[in-house]
Amino acid sequence: MLRSLLAVLLVSTAFAADDAVPTHLKVKATFMRPDKDGKPEVYAEPTVITVDGKQTTIRVGSAEEGVVFTVTPKVNKDGTLTLEAVAESREAPPAPAPFPAVTPAAPAAPARAKSNLPFFHGVLTKDKLFSIEDAAGKRQWVPLGRRIDGWTLKSYDEKREALTLSRLGQSVELVLHKAVIVDAPAPQVAVSRTNTTITVKPGAKTLLGGAGGRTIALEAEILDLSK
Repeated sequence: MLRSLLAVLLVSTAFAADDAVPTHLKVKATFMRPDKDGKPEVYAEPTVITVDGKQTTIRVGSAEEGVVFTVTPKVNKDGTLTLEAVAESREAPPAPAPFPAVTPAAPAAPARAKSNLPFFHGVLTKDKLFSIEDAAGKRQWVPLGRRIDGWTLKSYDEKREALTLSRLGQSVELVLHKAVIVDAPAPQVAVSRTNTTITVKPGAKTLLGGAGGRTIALEAEILDLSK
């Protein structure tokens, strides 16, 4: 009987040890930045619940402009807390100043006017129509056989996108004009990273410096889950 009782007590003790509740902590981060008068203003104040020794991540803002803040709280034997904090700030560069609009005194003559040739803008293959601009700058849709500035549209090579014109026994080819769009380079995002390890008493507030005059006030406290 005594042996059975001891066995039950040992098993109960083992389960109790395995089911021990880890120490929970509440971490609060207050994000501040200078206002228009240079005084600090709070723009975010998230609070997270974590456990002893586990890293938690707080994100404020966007991936292009914001802060990714990670903190790992650890409970020391003397009751103090060690907080390992990493703040990664991302800030987009300022937009370039717009160039002032300049109105030219007189519009420059297009380079193609020197050759006295029409300009080939577009084609509707199914309808066999061609967008042609004459020397006066007038653009119109015309079929093969039509005359523009004395040039007659004779034939079109769809594969090469080339239009053949003839005038007084002379033959020329106009290649379809295509606009070129150049992608602007993506703006480079400035990234700054700071690592801080501090030991504080539970509930004490610590101020961490950041980029651009921004600061983070960090505090943590141990939660009593027995209540």
